Amino acid sequence: MTKVKSILISIISINCIFAQEIPNEFYQYKFVKYSLDIGDNWDKNTTFGPLRYTHKNNIPDSLIINMRLGTILFSEAKSVYGFGHFTFQSNFHGYLYSRIVNKVDLFDRYSGIPRDIDRIGFSSGETDLSGISYENEWMIIQFGRGRQSWGAGNDIQLALSETSNGYDYGMLDLNFGRLKVRYFHGYLETDSLFYNRYITGRGIEWNNQRNLLFGLSEVVVYSGENRSIDFAYFNPISTHLEIELNDRQNDIGTDNGNAIWQGSIDYSNNKNFRISGNYLFDEFVIDKKQKDEGKGHWTAYSFKCVYTPFNTELSLTSCYVSIIRIGSNTFKHEDGKNNFVHRNKPLGWAVGSDIRDIRFGINRISKTIRYYGNIEIGRMEIGEKNIMQSPYSGYADYPYTEFPNVDDETITFVKTHIQWWLKPYFSIISEIKINKSDRFNIDNEFRLGIDIFIPIKKYI
Repeated sequence: MTKVKSILISIISINCIFAQEIPNEFYQYKFVKYSLDIGDNWDKNTTFGPLRYTHKNNIPDSLIINMRLGTILFSEAKSVYGFGHFTFQSNFHGYLYSRIVNKVDLFDRYSGIPRDIDRIGFSSGETDLSGISYENEWMIIQFGRGRQSWGAGNDIQLALSETSNGYDYGMLDLNFGRLKVRYFHGYLETDSLFYNRYITGRGIEWNNQRNLLFGLSEVVVYSGENRSIDFAYFNPISTHLEIELNDRQNDIGTDNGNAIWQGSIDYSNNKNFRISGNYLFDEFVIDKKQKDEGKGHWTAYSFKCVYTPFNTELSLTSCYVSIIRIGSNTFKHEDGKNNFVHRNKPLGWAVGSDIRDIRFGINRISKTIRYYGNIEIGRMEIGEKNIMQSPYSGYADYPYTEFPNVDDETITFVKTHIQWWLKPYFSIISEIKINKSDRFNIDNEFRLGIDIFIPIKKYI
């Protein structure tokens, strides 16, 4: 038992050191994420992700440096990664997470451009997370590279998710106890025709700090040929409609931006039951003329129910069911440059739009840095207007149609992910995906790999 307690203390100390987003592959990320399913640390629960770790440095004048150099190796995929984080005087932070890889399409959240030549087997490199910030008990000011993930629950985010490609942005977060607000503004990309694409979001949430959370948010993607960053959207207490309809933006007209509005709710009974849901509007039709022309609401929703029958001193086991539905033209715009995509992938739900998804799964995670496992079975119906088919194409017509479309595809799947830590800095990873489509042949996948890293920690 003494050994178990020492490991738990080690986990807690790591969580207290970090204050920025942690790479999804790290154990600390998974541990805190799934602990919320049983209501642990509910006062830290938020619809404004990704998850962050509270800084509690008791040495106010010290400089704490944490680094990790490692490699992830599969049969066909290999990467070398480096992670670094420093904290100065408790409130000032810097962080960096970079990867070099051999095949860009075999790694999650990777958008680096492959080169024509490779060096020692690697063809591409990219910084996934980086930046600086100031953080205290009630405020965060941050500038850097990463992603936002907004919505209630785990793995059911709609417009912004933790699986998107990274982008550069600045963020302001204010925490007034039960009330919290966040604003961010970022740059996505510039295409070959010199169209600049930007993203901005603002949200507010209320948390009773025991078991209930509500959130409201607006996210906007705007673009234009040689368009500069728009100071009209710098106002954190404003709305896209007011700015656009009153010609306050730097590219006049109503076709140069695309906004979504989302409401979220999260509830836990503080024991073994959690319900999370998100409802989103992309187009909300109230004009009689538009209704007469057949235009309908473009919406999306997600729902997840988690039950945790086993919660012991050593491990946590939960089972869940989730339902996601995204409309045919949701996240699209008449001008495809304003679609909710970045580097050919969705900013939100990874499978895209025009989709209906239901899945059941089981998560099991050790509280002593030993293992993490997930098994999931589900069914997806994907329509012909899925945004992944043509990420930057706008919709030509907007009449509302019921899902599924005529040319929809149904996929049933089973997938597992298991990571076992034989040593604190050495783990084995196993991934299996079995897919069955009613229209196409989809390859099944089996991957077996390892993750090895060297930790470095310094106090100055």
